[in-house]
Amino acid sequence: MKFTVKALAAVAACVLLNSCITVSHPIAATTNPVGTKCGEAKSHIILGIWSSKGDENGIDKAAKSAGITKISHVDSYTKSYVFGIVVKQTTKVYGE
Repeated sequence: MKFTVKALAAVAACVLLNSCITVSHPIAATTNPVGTKCGEAKSHIILGIWSSKGDENGIDKAAKSAGITKISHVDSYTKSYVFGIVVKQTTKVYGE
């Protein structure tokens, strides 16, 4: 009986510690050629409450961070940790 309880506790700990998921998807694309610059903007959410401003991971901020004036395409990445309690959102902008 002790072994079963310890085994279940070990499995539960592994599930809780390894429960992260990453989702990436394209947001937009233009006819501009793919450039050499890449800009990033990030934000974090904790318990469903924004810990940073809502526009922290916006396309405009990501483009300005790399000095991009002609956007080629935009990708979005969302990484969730510990059953969605902590979520990290990243927007990447590519162009010239």
